[in-house]
Amino acid sequence: MALTTPAGSENVALERIGEELRTLTASMVTKVDLHNFTTTIQDTLRKEIAGIRSEVTAQAGRIQALEQAQEAQNSKLTATDTAVARQGEMLLAMRRHIEDLDNRGRHCNVRIRGVPESEGEEDAVLTKLFHTLLQAATPPTLRI
Repeated sequence: MALTTPAGSENVALERIGEELRTLTASMVTKVDLHNFTTTIQDTLRKEIAGIRSEVTAQAGRIQALEQAQEAQNSKLTATDTAVARQGEMLLAMRRHIEDLDNRGRHCNVRIRGVPESEGEEDAVLTKLFHTLLQAATPPTLRI
């Protein structure tokens, strides 16, 4: 048994399909719409890239300022280290000079290291030492 549909109902179905096709076609994106979308995206990207460029430029300026400040600090540090080293050398020279001046006031004194400063048998040790060094026949007289 074959199904038969009235001719009117076929026309109605065709009209309904045609109407849906027209609606779908009208809602489809056109070249103009695509062009507008891409233009909008490009404008947005250009604005964002310009903002990023300005931020990068500002950061570059800050970095350059920090590098210059660091170089200035390094030069100050080098100068300070040099001055401290020079002062250490000057203090050592001054100490030696003061010791020399102090020793000039003691022309008659002899400084012997390693022998304790106490009275008693050290005098005999010193007498023997001077006798040996001076190669004298009679031991020298020591005033303590």
